[in-house]
Amino acid sequence: MDDKSATFVVEGEGCEEDVLKWYYHGRSGRPNKNSGELSSKVKKYLSIKGWVFRYALKNGKKELQYQSPHGEVYNSLRMACKSYIDQGLGEGRMGNVDPKQPKKRKCLSIENQPLLKSVQSESPERRNKLKKQENRVVKTSKRVREGPVSSRNPRTVLSLLIDNNVVPMLGNVYYRNKTGPPLMKGRITRDGIQCHCCSKVFTLTAFEDHAGSTNHRPAANIILDDGTGRSLSDCQRQVSDSMKSTTTTLRTRSVVEIPKTVKAANSIRDENDGVCSACCGGGDLICCDYCPSSFHMKCIGLKEVPDGDWFCPYCCCGICGIGYVRDRSFRSCHQCELKFHGDCLNSKKPSEMKTEKNTLLLCSQNCERIFYGLQKLTGKPILVGNNLTWTLLTPDHRAHGGHGMKSSAKKENQCKLRAALEVMHECFEPSESVETGRDLIEDVIFGQVSKLKRLNFRGFYTVILEENGDLVSVATLRVYDNKVAEMPLVATRFKHRRRGMCRVLVDELEKNLVKLGVEKLVLPAVSTTLETWTNNFGFSCIPDDERSKLVQYSLLEFQGTITCQKLLK
Repeated sequence: MDDKSATFVVEGEGCEEDVLKWYYHGRSGRPNKNSGELSSKVKKYLSIKGWVFRYALKNGKKELQYQSPHGEVYNSLRMACKSYIDQGLGEGRMGNVDPKQPKKRKCLSIENQPLLKSVQSESPERRNKLKKQENRVVKTSKRVREGPVSSRNPRTVLSLLIDNNVVPMLGNVYYRNKTGPPLMKGRITRDGIQCHCCSKVFTLTAFEDHAGSTNHRPAANIILDDGTGRSLSDCQRQVSDSMKSTTTTLRTRSVVEIPKTVKAANSIRDENDGVCSACCGGGDLICCDYCPSSFHMKCIGLKEVPDGDWFCPYCCCGICGIGYVRDRSFRSCHQCELKFHGDCLNSKKPSEMKTEKNTLLLCSQNCERIFYGLQKLTGKPILVGNNLTWTLLTPDHRAHGGHGMKSSAKKENQCKLRAALEVMHECFEPSESVETGRDLIEDVIFGQVSKLKRLNFRGFYTVILEENGDLVSVATLRVYDNKVAEMPLVATRFKHRRRGMCRVLVDELEKNLVKLGVEKLVLPAVSTTLETWTNNFGFSCIPDDERSKLVQYSLLEFQGTITCQKLLK
C-alpha cells in the first residue's frame, strides 16, 4: 500500500438505522435495489460520527478505506458498520437489538425560529403591550422516534413491578380465598401469571376468572407466596410511593442547582409568556393584561394593537366576549374551562356538582352530559376485539367528580399511567418544557396544572389499548365541550405496528365521542404523518380562519406541526 492517500469527508445526514440495514442486509446476501442510496446515507452518518474515508493505492489500484475515530482501518463499508455496531452504535445505546429488527431512531426536531418584526412606528403605549423575543429557541417540540428502543418486553403492570425489583421474576403467587385454601397457584412472568395446573399464562383479570372468583379485584387478591402476605396491590403501592419519592428528590435537587438567573427566566408568575399561546412561535407578541398568556396578532385575528387594557380569549366571557373590566367575579366551567359573567351564565342554565372539596360548575347541558359520560367510562375496560380491551384512564384527582378512587384502584391506575408514559417515551423523544423544566409528555398524562394556559394540562385523559394485558397503543385526550376534543399524542409500540392497532384505538375513541355529542376531533400532525392522518383516518387540515376560532380552547400545539380536524358523525 502506498502511503500517499486522499482523505475526504462526506457531508449530509443519515441515521443509525441505515448502518444496521447495510450490515445485516449485506451479511444475508440479499440484493437491495436501493443499495446505492443506502450506501450514501451510511457514509454520511459515519462521517458525522468522526469516521474518515480515504482513497489509498493498493497493487496499483485506488481502494476506498474507512478509518474509525479510534484509528482502526477497514477495507469494506460492511466491516466498518460491524465495527460501529460492536462499539454499541457509537454511544453504548445498542441494547438488546434483534438483528432481524434493526433499531430505527430518527428524530424530527421541530424547533422555533423567531419571527422578528419592526415596531418602531408604534406608539409607546402600544410598544409596551408588545413583547419582542429575539434569538429565542423553544424546546417544547414534538420529536418523533421512528425506530424501536426496546420492543421485546410487554408493558404490563407485572413488567413494571419486575423492572422496579418489587416482585421477582417467576416468583410464586396464589389467588386467595376468603375462607379455605388458595383457589389457584401460579408464578409471575412479564406477560402475566403462569398457572401451575395448566402452564397457561393469564392476565391478572383472566387469572382471577380461571380461579373461579367473581370479586373483580385481581391485584388485591393475588398474593406473593413468600411469607410476606403482600398482594399485588401492595406492590403497586410500593412502586408508586417510590416514584413519588424519586420525583420529589429530583425536584429538590433541581431547585438547589438552578441559578437565580435561570429561575427568574423560567418564572411565569409575574411575567408574560415568551411564545404565542396559539402557535408556540416567538416574535412580536401582544400580552394579556390579566394572565401571563401572549399571542401573535394574526393568530387571534387582530390587525393592530388595541389601546387601553386588552384581555386574551382565555380571560373573556364565553358568551358576551367582554373581559375582566366589566366584572371580576368570573366563574369557570369545570368541563370546557370557559369563563362566564354571572348574569351571562344564567342564560345557559348551568348546573353545579358538590364534591368533598368544592363545588364544580358545569355551564350547560352539553358540558354536563360530557362530564358525567367521561366519568362513567373512566377505568372500565371495554372489549373491542379478540383479546383487545380499550380503557380510559385519568389522574386520580379527577376521578369520579373529585370524590377520588379507592386506594387499590388508584394504585393500579397510577401504574397503568406510568406504563402508558413508557410507551410514549418509546415513540417520542422526551421533550422538556423551557418554562417548567419538566417532561412535557409526563405533565400531559398526569394532568399538571399551571397559571400559564398553554401549559395547563388539567382535563387530560389517557386512552390505552391492551392485548392480553400487554399495552399496545396509547393516546392522550381532552374534551372541552360538544364543539371540540383534542388528541395531541398518539403512540403504538414498535412491535405492534402495521397491525391496525392505532385504528382500533381511534375508532373506539371516535365512537364514544359521538355518543357524548362531540362534533370535532383535533390533532397536531408532523409532516411525515400528515398523509396517514388525512388519507387513512379521514382528517383534513384546518384553514387558518377556522383555526383562529379555536384559540379560546388552548389546544396543545407543537411548533412545525399542522393542525388537523375530523368532523364526527
